[in-house]
Amino acid sequence: QKLANGMRVYGIENREVPLVQFEIVIDGGQLLEDINRVGVANLMARMMTQGTKNKTPQQLEEAIQQLGASINVFAGTEDIRIVGNTLARNYEETLALVEEILLEPRWDAKEFDLVKSSTISQIRQQEANPNAVAQNNYNLLIYGKDNIRSRNILGTIESVNSITLDDLKAFYAKNVSPTVARMHVVGAL
Repeated sequence: QKLANGMRVYGIENREVPLVQFEIVIDGGQLLEDINRVGVANLMARMMTQGTKNKTPQQLEEAIQQLGASINVFAGTEDIRIVGNTLARNYEETLALVEEILLEPRWDAKEFDLVKSSTISQIRQQEANPNAVAQNNYNLLIYGKDNIRSRNILGTIESVNSITLDDLKAFYAKNVSPTVARMHVVGAL
């Protein structure tokens, strides 16, 4: 089905268990970043679950837990994904939270600093992980240093440190739209 806002919805009804799993895929991700400031898509995705306009991060987490649901946001090379699952009876309420996460992000400076610090720690951990080092070097060899696909989705310590909250807001405003999104849903609908 194609919704009035341009978003495409694909679904399968499955009533074996009273659960619903869904995924919203927004095209773009790392491919839409500036090659010299890699890490914006990842930071933006991580900030999406750090509260909304009307909920602090703790209130949002509690609202999700009260529904027996899970909602996670990830950035990839080609897209940003919002992945969730919930009890079938709480599907509408869970989707209302997803809508709030997508349309009314909090953009809290304190949370942004925490997410940046966490991302820098992840980058440092990867530098000590042989598999991550091999993957990063493999991408560099395959795509070449001038291709965004050769860069680590997390960015570098320097690029992450240079990213501001305004960079995230600009990326969000420019690239998050229902016209470049699709939803996959399966369960007891």
